[in-house]
Amino acid sequence: DFFNMSKSELTAETTEEMLEVLSGKDYDIACHLHELGKSLDCKIEPKTGARSYKIVYSTKKPKRSLFTIECNEKKWRVKANLFHLNTYKDAVEECSKTIKDSITKTRTCKKCNSKCIGGSSFELDGKSYLTCIGSGHYFANMEEMDWKNLEKLITKENNIMQYKLPLSCNVADID
Repeated sequence: DFFNMSKSELTAETTEEMLEVLSGKDYDIACHLHELGKSLDCKIEPKTGARSYKIVYSTKKPKRSLFTIECNEKKWRVKANLFHLNTYKDAVEECSKTIKDSITKTRTCKKCNSKCIGGSSFELDGKSYLTCIGSGHYFANMEEMDWKNLEKLITKENNIMQYKLPLSCNVADID
């Protein structure tokens, strides 16, 4: 598992306290992401998991998780729900191999349950992908530039969700 800690060590209750388990650059980057969530008017929910804190940033209308910061004293990562990757494919294509690898490593959609609305399909560098929407894309151990680019992708995703496009909507259909 990504996080190896016991729940007893996790005593923070507020978002700020949770972020304070990080230090140095990691803390700065996570605070930047927190500020991004606030600037996008996300609903922010701090939660304590089995081995890490989870701070969930959700859009209010439609109510959907946009990204989550998962952290403990030893590690941290961001889960970003980039459902509409195809609509801002150009921005993704400009990202580093690190970001692209994190995106393409996401589990393939296998209609894992009866509520599944189908995966998120997108093309990247000439290849087609259909990833599990429930899984989200995980990002960790990145350079500062990559984190800035991830913030841009999250912002683009947020802006698209504000227009409430159905997930099945294709950019080609919107003229």
